[in-house]
Amino acid sequence: MTIKDISAIPAWNGRGEKTIKVSVKTDTGTFSAYAPSGKSKGKWETPVLSVEQILQALPDIKKSLLGLDAGDWEKFDSHIEQVCGRNFEKCGANFACALSMAVIRAASLNKVYKILGGGNVFPYPIGNVVGGGAHMGSTAIQEFLVIPVKSKTIAEAIETNFAVWQEVGRVLNRSRHTGRNDEGAWISGTDDVQTLNIVVEAAEHNGARVGLDVAASQLFSKGKYQWASIKEEFDTGDQLEFMRMMIDKYRLAYVEDPFHENDYAAFAELRKSVKCIVCGDDLYASQALRIGQGAQHGATNAAIIKMDQAGTVSRALRAVDACNNAQMAYVVSHRSGETCDSFIADFAVGTGAKFIKCGIAGGERTAKLNRLLEIWNEAESAQMSGKI
Repeated sequence: MTIKDISAIPAWNGRGEKTIKVSVKTDTGTFSAYAPSGKSKGKWETPVLSVEQILQALPDIKKSLLGLDAGDWEKFDSHIEQVCGRNFEKCGANFACALSMAVIRAASLNKVYKILGGGNVFPYPIGNVVGGGAHMGSTAIQEFLVIPVKSKTIAEAIETNFAVWQEVGRVLNRSRHTGRNDEGAWISGTDDVQTLNIVVEAAEHNGARVGLDVAASQLFSKGKYQWASIKEEFDTGDQLEFMRMMIDKYRLAYVEDPFHENDYAAFAELRKSVKCIVCGDDLYASQALRIGQGAQHGATNAAIIKMDQAGTVSRALRAVDACNNAQMAYVVSHRSGETCDSFIADFAVGTGAKFIKCGIAGGERTAKLNRLLEIWNEAESAQMSGKI
């Protein structure tokens, strides 16, 4: 399965920003992937390049990659690192991840979940119902999330998330609803606490649980967490108590990034004092080394895995291995700047992820959900990933 050509063209994500589509031509066909992009980027993320920089660098990069075997996709990923640099400084993590995804698609003939060894255990989709923070909106909390904990099939899980999203939309529309944000989530005209009350009521009505992506690094400034919508300023101790109160009062099932991206200690303090999934995103940036460090601190019991943060499929798998070694759950996640590429659905099923975070509404979100449905219909003895 020799690589005969590598090409790239500009494309657009759902936020109206330029991204890159990378295609790999082999003797079995042409296979492509799109690079996603995030709005709220953590300090530890692998650097990206502009589309123009990528296209300028491509002729020199592909000289060293043409003729390689796409079937040995793991070895190909190592070649990407050799050619593009350890941090992909010569090509950008956005190009590297799209190229890596295209190659494993070629190796698997578009059955990525099978080549990764999975296919019958499915993740619970974590859906974004109301959004704010860096993703547009009036709430300080970046994402008000819903988890369909009682669903027995992927179709039922998707339907539950849509039901909560629709119910919340109707309630907001009667008050101060102001549209939808980058990820297809509703924008609330109310503050964080009032919004949480609305989401919790709708979730409980539909047999689901609620989670939050606080994205606290975006709130942290000059040693304080700035909660503009509720007119509060918290130090670390106050933030810890506020998170505990929210988890206990609203029976939250999941809290992501409740503290800034360097505060392992605060994460650990929260985790040991609540019965809840405490997940790190900016804390880890999909890096196996940082996940291992978090495990040493007892910081979280879950981690976000994003393809463009990792840089290649192989690096994302190393992050998964780090989670498994630490007995952490992992959440395969989209980005706010998404395309209709459905790769993460295959990756989540292929690795046996407990959760996938890919939104609820909008074509770039439903593409992942519809791919999960396709794989479910192909699977033998399909089942959800287990009790939450």
